Amino acid sequence: MNILEGKKIRKVFSREGFLGEQLGCVEALKGVDFRVSAGEILGIVGESGSGKSTLARIICSLEKPTSGSLIWSEKIFTEKKRKLHPAQMVFQNPYGSLNPKLTVGYMLREAISAGALKPLKSIKEEELRDVLADVGLEEISLFSYPHQFSGGQKQRLGIARALALKPRLLVCDEPVSALDISVQAQILELICRINSEKKLSVIFIAHDIEVVSMISSSILVMKDGRAVEYGKAEDIINRPSAAYTKKLIEAVPVNPYL
Repeated sequence: MNILEGKKIRKVFSREGFLGEQLGCVEALKGVDFRVSAGEILGIVGESGSGKSTLARIICSLEKPTSGSLIWSEKIFTEKKRKLHPAQMVFQNPYGSLNPKLTVGYMLREAISAGALKPLKSIKEEELRDVLADVGLEEISLFSYPHQFSGGQKQRLGIARALALKPRLLVCDEPVSALDISVQAQILELICRINSEKKLSVIFIAHDIEVVSMISSSILVMKDGRAVEYGKAEDIINRPSAAYTKKLIEAVPVNPYL
């Protein structure tokens, strides 16, 4: 079952000069089709400027498409009379999305309150601990501030806050590109575990097709605002049909130790 389907998604940004004069338009998305099945990880890959992040922001309603439509499963909005958006985003720079003046406990309390539609004061500390446990952080983290965590831990906090809102779709926009390789592996493993244990659909966005292929069941390859190839991950990696996809695969460095 599809939980989300995108049809002919197009986004045009206007360009303005220093004095507000119109300098033309930039077409960031040029009619992109995709779908996300229940419980799958859809990888979206492409170079910088291909439209990946714009598509992610449209899915999360942070941007409005110029044309085209997003079709959500009716079940998503009828469950418990859902008022929150069914998709939540994990950003590339977690520190930029975390309020430095709030403790982790308070941020999670706010998120759980919104996700469960309960008063802030009714959120028990046990619920906060459960959310932290989901991302591999200890209870003591509740009393700390974002600047006291490493880059990988901040990304775990970003994921925890998104999960606290009870989404049906987790949109991860380049969540490992700013992290060390060893930490990248830990975050990828965490996303896979969340997908498996919670049966949560995930969109994973990256410019590295090797990283995308490691965790995705389906892959959407984008270039210059268009979807140049879309299908099962195994087919895309082993039998690419688009010349651009072949270039992405050929650009992956060979490990001399394998």
